[in-house]
Amino acid sequence: MAIVQPEGAGAGPAPPRSRPTAGPAATPPGQAGHTHGSERPVPAASNAGVKPPRRISGPQIAGIAAAVVVLAAAAVIAFGRPLQSGAAMPGADALLAQAVPVRAEAARRGNLSVRTAYSGELVGEVADIAPQVSGLLVDVPARIGQRVAAGAVLAVIADIDLKNQLQEARGQLGVAEANRDKAAAELVGVEANYQRAMELYDQSLLSEQEQQQETSQYATARANLAASEAQVRQSAAREAQLAEAFANTRIRAPFNAVVADRYLDRGALVQPGTPVLRLVEEAPLMVQFRVPERDLASVRAGAAFDVSTEATGEQTFSGTVRRVAGEVRRNDRTVLVEGELVENDELLRPGMYADVSVSLRDLDDALIIPGAALLERVAMDGARSVGVLVPVDGLAEWRTVTVAGRSGEFSAVDGRLVAGELVLTLGHDQLGNGAPVRVVNAAGEPGGASPAGAAGP
Repeated sequence: MAIVQPEGAGAGPAPPRSRPTAGPAATPPGQAGHTHGSERPVPAASNAGVKPPRRISGPQIAGIAAAVVVLAAAAVIAFGRPLQSGAAMPGADALLAQAVPVRAEAARRGNLSVRTAYSGELVGEVADIAPQVSGLLVDVPARIGQRVAAGAVLAVIADIDLKNQLQEARGQLGVAEANRDKAAAELVGVEANYQRAMELYDQSLLSEQEQQQETSQYATARANLAASEAQVRQSAAREAQLAEAFANTRIRAPFNAVVADRYLDRGALVQPGTPVLRLVEEAPLMVQFRVPERDLASVRAGAAFDVSTEATGEQTFSGTVRRVAGEVRRNDRTVLVEGELVENDELLRPGMYADVSVSLRDLDDALIIPGAALLERVAMDGARSVGVLVPVDGLAEWRTVTVAGRSGEFSAVDGRLVAGELVLTLGHDQLGNGAPVRVVNAAGEPGGASPAGAAGP
């Protein structure tokens, strides 16, 4: 409520305006009373030196009003502008910005040969070649990596002593054979005399003493022949032994092979059993690998497999299972399997690690997807599940599947999935059910279909 200035009050600066009170304003002493509506309110007197409040002029009020209008218009433009036809809502823009670019391929129906991979090792006939006689190595013509035929000379041991002994034994054999022939000839004459003596003795024309003498000579002749024959056999055995020892001074390849290592050079003194060379048989290699007991029903003799190595890269070599061991190893519950490679390559070597892919069974009219699409998830209770993510209306949808078999980069599955549906194959590892996704092709552009060749039987 304003303070009313009584008539006749002294002039002077108006005092500050007092704060209105809840009740009627008090009349200062010496000031006449008034009636409502009879007087005009005027500013009250104030202390000297205090200026009255400034009034806002008309132009200022107009400027403030114009500024308010401009700000209001800007707010309308920024926040209150009506959406144009076909424009996306702000929420859709944000969802599109958050979408993860992914690759997808279509599930398809087809036949799949289920294969299982095992780690194995290439093996072959390997032998350390050692001499059977002692002596000095005088020549080792075989070199590492050289291919040698069966019977080829690999190394030579000094043979002078054995050669002399062999010649002596052959001479002794000749003497023994001559003595045998002489004894045989003598026996012929003695036997003839013995036969005539027996005839005369039967006719009582020969005394008993003469008959006994002829009998003794005949027995002696037969014994001499037997001794001569025994001497021949002994001399022949000696000659054969020395001949074999002489032949063993030449170390020969037992089979067609490749020289894998050379342990000694010429000038070395060797004993029987001292390795000189290491040979690897040049024949189709074998591969050995271990199979879990759960796969024994499928991995049997005659089963086909493919082998690849780091040395040969993506090239594979086919083979056939030949033998399956008759015992399960207790520490890892596996069985040793041996197969033979049908084809060979000069890069393949015994001892190489090999990846063996064995054909277990064939699935007809199976639902096939890329193996990269399969994901394994663990629930809060620890339960594990395998499934795929399917793009549905821009969102990833989790579908649980059962893997029926695998072969290389593809898998056969059963579950809530049909042929032709897309499954995410790249960029989906960390995504969950309901995650916004955007399917792109190889060039990074949006694409709603599977890559060429992914669909179809």
